[in-house]
Amino acid sequence: MARQISRAAEQADDGDADEDEDDEDDDDDMDKEDVGASMWEGRDTGADQFKNRRRRVGSYSARPGRDPSLGARFARRENANRKANDATSRKSKAVSALNLNLRPVFGKEEFREVIQLAIPALGSLLADPLMSLIDTAVVGQHSSTSLAALGPNTAVFQIVFQLFSFLSITTTGMVARACADGDNKTVRRALANSTILALTFGGATCLGLNLFSAQVLQAMGCSPDLVVAAMPYLKIRAFAIPAVLFCTSAQGGCLGQQDARTPLLIFLVAGLINGFGDFWAVQPWGLDMGLKGAAYATLAAQYISAAIFFIVLTRRRMLPVKWKHWRLPSMNEMRDITAISGMLLLGSLCRMGVYTMMTMTALALGTMTMAAHQVALQIFWTLTYFVDPLFVAATSFIARDHGRRPVRVRRMAWLLMGLSLGVGAVISIACVAVPTFGVQIFTSDVELQGLIRQITPLMGLSQLISALVLVTEGVLIGCGDLRYLLNVHCLNFVVLGSVLWGVRMTSGGLYGIWVAVFLNQAMRMMQHAVHMWRGGGPDLFARKQQMLKGEGEGI
Repeated sequence: MARQISRAAEQADDGDADEDEDDEDDDDDMDKEDVGASMWEGRDTGADQFKNRRRRVGSYSARPGRDPSLGARFARRENANRKANDATSRKSKAVSALNLNLRPVFGKEEFREVIQLAIPALGSLLADPLMSLIDTAVVGQHSSTSLAALGPNTAVFQIVFQLFSFLSITTTGMVARACADGDNKTVRRALANSTILALTFGGATCLGLNLFSAQVLQAMGCSPDLVVAAMPYLKIRAFAIPAVLFCTSAQGGCLGQQDARTPLLIFLVAGLINGFGDFWAVQPWGLDMGLKGAAYATLAAQYISAAIFFIVLTRRRMLPVKWKHWRLPSMNEMRDITAISGMLLLGSLCRMGVYTMMTMTALALGTMTMAAHQVALQIFWTLTYFVDPLFVAATSFIARDHGRRPVRVRRMAWLLMGLSLGVGAVISIACVAVPTFGVQIFTSDVELQGLIRQITPLMGLSQLISALVLVTEGVLIGCGDLRYLLNVHCLNFVVLGSVLWGVRMTSGGLYGIWVAVFLNQAMRMMQHAVHMWRGGGPDLFARKQQMLKGEGEGI
């Protein structure tokens, strides 16, 4: 990780050095132009000499002391000229400073750097949520009870997959460094370690969910009837966890080689299989298996995608061919994996804790509330994934430059947060439009459709604020403000838990739950704004720089 950051820093230094050389060349050209201008100014023609002589005579006749009125006019004219020159000078300096500050932020290189990382990450993050969204749409057409039973299951699997999301990002970094060094052996070792960890964690999680499925659903707040309806889906889909985690690590290996096309094609195939399987296994005109059919369709799609990944990586010699090369990771390798994934794990746990409390509150308010909340949450959750690539870019670029280039960190932070507002505006419109005009895709129940449409304004506002908050937290993680974020997440977790408890006690319904979601996003935005205004994180307003300058002047 350190080697990767140092290499990126050296490349950035070279880029700055090139810019400095270009600036020096521009200065030389300007100096030459100034010299040429001064040479021509020194050569007065006869007419110019006559004009200069008249100008000198006029100036002499208007000197103070000869004529009081002329002296007053002379003083006023000189003051006006001096003010105009000062204003022009200040304006030119301001324009130059503005161009100097904005050029690196909105330059093609910086924007291209963000896009090159964000687009592959988007394909990485959207795979499983899209499958869950397909399940929600198809199951919602089957029955409201099945849709309510799908809610806690989706929350459980979201927690599991977010918990192990570090496998993809860690593998990407290791493979990228090894490919840059031309070390194919390290590439195979990194992917082998990631595969072993994926199968180990996935197998243990699958076993735990099958043994304690009833207890897990009860902990999520399911009623006894809902536990019976949700348990088959949980047990069946749990067997897909090893395949999902392997696909996550395999995708990280492809992205480490700057290959985003292969994972996208594989996940496209998996999505088509999942969609066809849902319609065939769930609906009455097919196998009519209901919620179980959706679980089997997802299971088949994820194992087929895992098999394709294994074949592709083996043919590329990115996975060990001989069995003797498959061994458990060493302690040093485990230490490296843990160090890289710590920040991501912290953010994932905090966010998933919030959504878990939302689901538990909806379950306590009844089947209809849970079914409506399931549809709303899936729409909101899926659209949120479009912002996650900017979060990944923030943790990468800000961490690379933090402590070395404070001005560049500020500019990159402004750029990323500006992009988050743009993306947030688009997905907030989609978050309102989809449940307003397309809710019948997810459920045919008229009452459920009415409940969902009631909260669309809150969904849109929460989506917009959430985009800015998520990227801002990525910037803060890159700056190393982990303790501040931990305090904020713990405080907001308690506050939101209290608000949701009040919603539950007062039967606030689905609208009350989404009021709590909006308040949670708004609180985080205000807390981060105050923290950055005081000089925290990337020091957006150069507060620390001003304080240090003031202390230096005091000394």
